[in-house]
Amino acid sequence: MFSNAEIFFILRPFNFYRYQHLINRSYIMRKLILPFLLVSVGLVSCKKETTDISEINQGNQFYRTEIGKYIIYNYDSTIYDDLLGGAFPYQGQVRYFTADTFRDNQGRLSYRVVVEKRRNDTDPFIPNDVISVTPSADHVEVYQKNLKFIKLVFPVSNGKSWNGNAMLPLQDQDYKEEYDNDKWNYTYSNFDTDFDPGNNLYEHTVTVNQIDDALNNPDVDSTAYAYRNFSKEIYAYGVGMIYKERVFWTFQPKVGSSGGSGHRKGYGVVMKAVYNN
Repeated sequence: MFSNAEIFFILRPFNFYRYQHLINRSYIMRKLILPFLLVSVGLVSCKKETTDISEINQGNQFYRTEIGKYIIYNYDSTIYDDLLGGAFPYQGQVRYFTADTFRDNQGRLSYRVVVEKRRNDTDPFIPNDVISVTPSADHVEVYQKNLKFIKLVFPVSNGKSWNGNAMLPLQDQDYKEEYDNDKWNYTYSNFDTDFDPGNNLYEHTVTVNQIDDALNNPDVDSTAYAYRNFSKEIYAYGVGMIYKERVFWTFQPKVGSSGGSGHRKGYGVVMKAVYNN
């Protein structure tokens, strides 16, 4: 575990009477130059807005990679267990903490992100997983649980799409059902808009729509094969990922004494950023 740094402010005594004449003179000067300052500020603000949008479009600050940075999320997840025949909900908090750097097998600078979990905001965080993040000039690679994704590409613009699963081992049966689907298509939308994941408004965000696919609904027809595959992430400029929604389950109908279990198998999770440093 790590502790937060403490910041101390030292306040020096202030002699009001000694500086009274300076305050009076300052007041007069403010009255004289205030109109000119307002005009100047207005001109600078207009120029700054254009510059900011150009910088945001470059995109490399949508995934922060600085040692010591972290984001805390509230998560709601559901495990669909076809053997037990039920849906089991879980809630808690997860923290993504950028802990260290290293060089990958291609010699590229990469970042080690420690994933920590806890049941509520009064419990200590417990290490749960490690993610590797490798940013480059035109994209960001994220490696987690033996899978490598291309999460973002640069520059950022609405409608831009790419194959974010291009590095996945789709020939592996463990991943084929979930990821070997031509409906996967990472696409930007809602560029440079505000988004509130629940209790904190973030400016300058972009949405990455990844997949939205479904077949049948077992709640309507329990005799037909069904599945749901949905994934979306939202990133805030200068922060990182602030929202994630992922759903994947399959349903094999039970026919007499054969067939499937007649229950969903898979998972769903929603993550909402609540704090970041």
